[in-house]
Amino acid sequence: MELRHLKYFVAVAEELHFGRAARRLHIAQPPLSQQIRQLEDELGIRLLERTSRKVGLTSEGELFLDEARKVLAGLDRAVERVRNMAHGGEGNLSIGFLGPAALSVLPEAIREFREQNPGIRLDLTSASTRDQLRMLRSGRIDVAFMRLFGHDASEFRTRLFVSDTYMLAVPEGHRFSALESVPLSELRDEPLILYPRHLEPQLFDATIACFHQAGFSPNIVQEANTEQTSMALVAAGLGCALVARFSRKSRLRGVSFVPVVGELPSWEITMGWSEAAEGPILDRFFEVIERYRRV
Repeated sequence: MELRHLKYFVAVAEELHFGRAARRLHIAQPPLSQQIRQLEDELGIRLLERTSRKVGLTSEGELFLDEARKVLAGLDRAVERVRNMAHGGEGNLSIGFLGPAALSVLPEAIREFREQNPGIRLDLTSASTRDQLRMLRSGRIDVAFMRLFGHDASEFRTRLFVSDTYMLAVPEGHRFSALESVPLSELRDEPLILYPRHLEPQLFDATIACFHQAGFSPNIVQEANTEQTSMALVAAGLGCALVARFSRKSRLRGVSFVPVVGELPSWEITMGWSEAAEGPILDRFFEVIERYRRV
């Protein structure tokens, strides 16, 4: 039995007329009759009742019609899915991101991508820049959103996704909260919340150097692994924290934001990916991402 036997049978069963079925299939009527007879011989069952005036389905023919339609529909779906995958419409995409990237426009971009590509399964992983580079190297993620300050990503392809300025997150009612901006030197006596040095050693050292250049050593009272945690500690009144401007989107109760004026390390989120990950799915992703880039 071949697929053409099923297609021929379905056509005859739906038309209940060999002549119309032959025209529908763009073949001559005698070969069509022969193919149907071969199918019945192989099954050992009569599927059609034939008289000189009409063609009808036997009860076995009605059951076989239902099953044949399912087989052909399944084949059509398989062909469509394979074609869709070849054009990036189905498959998997693994995305790594740094905590602060989740406060940028990245979630909006991912939401739009999901809506436009429901056949693509997304796997999201929050990780440090160092860990994301390791995961890119091993193929565990396809694309990363990281802060590349002090990191070597020369083996990967990169593109700046978003650049931002710093804000000072302060407890609501703090003396800085009513100011238009705060010079970095004014943080001399402020209790500060900063990320641990082991997460980003070079970025940490560069930030401390900026404080020294402003004439003081920072009073670090608490460490926090993410900007979200930093702002939660600020809301609890434990100190102030340097965060990206778009962190204001969090609208955390008990926190005010004031621009910081002074020399600080660049605040940038960069996309990185390996050449091996390139393909239709990543192309579709970058198509959406391009509309959200802020550089």
